[in-house]
Amino acid sequence: MSSNEERNRDRLIYKIIVDRFEQEWKRTNDLDSKASNVTGFAGLLATLSGGITAGIAEILPQMHYKYLFVIPLIVFVLSAVFGLLAYWLTSFSAINPDALIREYRDRTEMEVLRRFVPTISILTMDNFQRNQRKVRWLYIAFLLLVLAIGLFFVITIVNMMW
Repeated sequence: MSSNEERNRDRLIYKIIVDRFEQEWKRTNDLDSKASNVTGFAGLLATLSGGITAGIAEILPQMHYKYLFVIPLIVFVLSAVFGLLAYWLTSFSAINPDALIREYRDRTEMEVLRRFVPTISILTMDNFQRNQRKVRWLYIAFLLLVLAIGLFFVITIVNMMW
């Protein structure tokens, strides 16, 4: 393989890995946005659920199942907590530009690319693992939110029947 072909190959590999790194960065921002939305919505619904529960207890003291409304409230709060866990601020792995400049200023382009590509690949996978943890917390928060909404409506219907 000629020197020019090697250079083109190394540049292509570099471009692919940098694009993947940037994709993971965007994914982090998207996950944080979703976590923020789930947390805010769960918090809002928890507040409304708490207000409705307190209001029902005051207005309809004879209602037998009024305290069941506390269950969705607890699940809403859990959803907000798991949303906060998904939103938990973690550091994003990246290369220190000053150290890169100091270490590689006298090296050839090929040397820099061959050393830089594995490093950024490792950092990308590290960031991917962090994002996977965010996905798990966000998934649980969303499931709890849906469960709490369902419980709230089921308990409301049950209370209307009796």
